[in-house]
Amino acid sequence: MARVDTAILSGRPIAAAIREEVAERASALAESGTPVRLAVVLVGDDPGSRIYSGAIRKAASKVGVSADLIELSAGDGSARVAAAVADLSRDPSVSGIIVQRPLPEGLSPSVVDAIAPEKDVDGATTVSLGRIVAGRESFAPATALAVIEILERSGIPVAGKHVVIVGRSAVVGRPLACLLLRKSATGNATVTVCHTGTVELARHTLGADIVVAAMGRPEAIRREMVSEGAVVVDVGVNEVDDPGSESGRRLVGDVAFEEMLGHAGAVTPVPGGVGALTTAILLRNTVEAAEKMADTKGTS
Repeated sequence: MARVDTAILSGRPIAAAIREEVAERASALAESGTPVRLAVVLVGDDPGSRIYSGAIRKAASKVGVSADLIELSAGDGSARVAAAVADLSRDPSVSGIIVQRPLPEGLSPSVVDAIAPEKDVDGATTVSLGRIVAGRESFAPATALAVIEILERSGIPVAGKHVVIVGRSAVVGRPLACLLLRKSATGNATVTVCHTGTVELARHTLGADIVVAAMGRPEAIRREMVSEGAVVVDVGVNEVDDPGSESGRRLVGDVAFEEMLGHAGAVTPVPGGVGALTTAILLRNTVEAAEKMADTKGTS
């Protein structure tokens, strides 16, 4: 059997192109008197969320977007946190809002719903998710959009293809399924969503033209679970032991990457694949929100 020439779908050049576009749009807004401002709400002191918040602010500063970190105490309680988020929603200087997750234990997930839909640039609220399901205009989660973006900009069509998504989270699996089902240039796919209750997972993934792995299990998708020539998009980011590395740890995805080489038609790496796009897309959504606010002011 001939070895397949597997394409590596890097997200880094795509992210660079998006950042360039964002910088141009943010500059145009600033010149017209509408600076772009993203409010990053951090409740408690989750180390991962703090690192991601810092990464967002650093990336934002390079494209002309102001990203402010709003730190709240885990002891403030759901009502106070929701009130603080609602205040940001009413602030006309704020273009977009993101509430970092996971939230501290005991805090209601409903605090996220205090984000006004027009400023929900990571598609996290119940209203935004409902609009996505209904096929209405809405901001979608950046990670779900990153999957679509990397396929589209890599020249991989999804229309008429069978896409199997492994994972049903509100951040990736469910919104991505709805986006891919839409009658649009980046949709019209046939979608199967698998999860922890799926029996004989490989039977489903083997029938896919495109497999999207988003279950949070290190290297769970193996070579024998994917048809030769299929496209594999790895959303997972997992830290595993690696005695041979300097830190003793390394990052891997939900896909056994090395096993896909010479077998899959294309595969995204971890790191450097889908994850490289999420912040750039979040900032693009924020600029879009600012543009819509500016248009509303101009017509009022």
